[in-house]
Amino acid sequence: MPAAGSAVTFSRDCVQAVNDWQRGGDHRQKIRRGEKLRQELLALPEAFRTCTQQCFRQEAHPKGRVWQLLADECLPETIAAWTTDLAVAKHFKGGVPPHDLQGVIFALVPPAGSVVANLAALYADTDFLTAVEQFKSDILGFADGIDKYGSSQHEVVLELGSLTTAEICSYGGYSSSRDRLRIDGRVPTQDELAEFDALCAEAGVALGPWWLTEAGTCKVLARMNPHIVRLREKKAQEGAANSGNN
Repeated sequence: MPAAGSAVTFSRDCVQAVNDWQRGGDHRQKIRRGEKLRQELLALPEAFRTCTQQCFRQEAHPKGRVWQLLADECLPETIAAWTTDLAVAKHFKGGVPPHDLQGVIFALVPPAGSVVANLAALYADTDFLTAVEQFKSDILGFADGIDKYGSSQHEVVLELGSLTTAEICSYGGYSSSRDRLRIDGRVPTQDELAEFDALCAEAGVALGPWWLTEAGTCKVLARMNPHIVRLREKKAQEGAANSGNN
């Protein structure tokens, strides 16, 4: 944060840029609004363009994109919104994505130079909040941006270029329904179901959508690794064959 007692001047254009980014939009809008946000924050103290906390991002991937990440160990990534609060990432856009998509949460401490804007730091600054109050009547789309989200997402805007499997924090999935529960291959009795319900309540576990723990996710990745190795070898052989045919 800026030194104590040193006031920072935030322009209307800066507040508008923050608001536009928080409004969201399609891919082209995100790139354009992210670049505008970057330009506006270049004039501000470095504290608003750095972050030393671990940041999280939830993504919903089609199956092919998941395999691209696992096989190539690199997933292209553009400018994007992250959060310093894991709970925010877990509940983003309704939580665990639908069955036809794979939910993934990435975690990392932002590398040097990757922070476009630390919105969490902006919202913790009284001068910025004063500027928001001063300009809000002149901000286009204020109700859908700053007024709607404010500091609630603990957001940090990052531009990383790519992500790797080492940065996967959690996979999202769905547990089977209670009706499909089996004990040694048989349908459980009512007493056994009652005991199961009590154990779930005691452990704070609910059936349905859930996020794996980081340890559980590491186990999943370890089980998948032999298949990934074979996939990489196959891709390498296909690449060599294609190169020889050119």
